[in-house]
Amino acid sequence: MIYLKAFVLGGGFCLATQFLFCATKRSIPTILTLTFCAGILLTASGLMDFLTSFGQSGMFLTLYGAGEAAYRGMVSLLDGEPSGILRYCGLILYCFVLGIGLGYALHRKHKAEA
Repeated sequence: MIYLKAFVLGGGFCLATQFLFCATKRSIPTILTLTFCAGILLTASGLMDFLTSFGQSGMFLTLYGAGEAAYRGMVSLLDGEPSGILRYCGLILYCFVLGIGLGYALHRKHKAEA
């Protein structure tokens, strides 16, 4: 039952995001920024706690969950505990390094084939 709840919740948010993308015809980075900010607003309003208790990992794997992590990290920083925001910044740095490294590897592969 946990998997079904996670699938329904995560799928529902993905469907809503896709509908927003198709209905507004905005660029992908704009929609991703909106979903990130929506995650921050859901966390600040207290709705994210209910959603994560219902869908568990179905909510953490979306960009809305990244907004929640950013909000919680900033709140912990403002409370004098920098570990939350440092973990979040480390995750962002890891993603950038991974993206740049894989992009470079793919570029070299395509260059060698040509």
